[in-house]
Amino acid sequence: MPDLLVTGTDTGVGKTVVAAALLMAFRDRGTRAIGFKPAESGIQTAEISDSDVLAEASAEQTPLVRPLLSLAEPLAPAVAAERAGVTLDPQALEDRVGALRAAGFTLVVEGAGGLLVPLAWDYTILDLAAHAGLATIVVARAGLGTLNHVALTVAMLQHRRVAVRGVVLNGRSENHDLPETTNPGALARLIPGIPIIVIPRHAAKDPAAAARASVPFVERLV
Repeated sequence: MPDLLVTGTDTGVGKTVVAAALLMAFRDRGTRAIGFKPAESGIQTAEISDSDVLAEASAEQTPLVRPLLSLAEPLAPAVAAERAGVTLDPQALEDRVGALRAAGFTLVVEGAGGLLVPLAWDYTILDLAAHAGLATIVVARAGLGTLNHVALTVAMLQHRRVAVRGVVLNGRSENHDLPETTNPGALARLIPGIPIIVIPRHAAKDPAAAARASVPFVERLV
């Protein structure tokens, strides 16, 4: 099983919950899986961070999964880092991925925003996936507009020869509208051969509870 990168078509599509659900699915199978988010922005001290959610879901714990950057402003990592007077070193990031692999972990790496969001000005989420050999899970909204966003994201991944393990349409409403109803079938035709997973919207506000409720839907991706 290759290590995974959970990327999104946008910010706020549910990457963290999906990444945590994947970790739980690995753990249910007895796999030594661990979550890692290299850079976080919009971090407020009183809030639970994405890294906190991944740590709770992980089967193992190690200081190696601490983010290389934790930034207060809710901006793309390269922008927030520049404003804070710091930078992310791509080589240090790739070395960290290597160290986690050497420790025997299966990795679930969570990106920031979409695929071309810069972690540093010359290094994107896509670069990380390509350089580190990560298979990708693309998380997208279930409704109108997602066909274009998913197709563009998958096209970029395929252009860089990055494996796409699946697309997750996250948060389909109980009384789903016409786009939510037709999007899975349309994507199956636009990106043939890539599994399309639909996760329904649920009432759980706690990220851990939301992740556990999502496990049955993502199990086929691990």
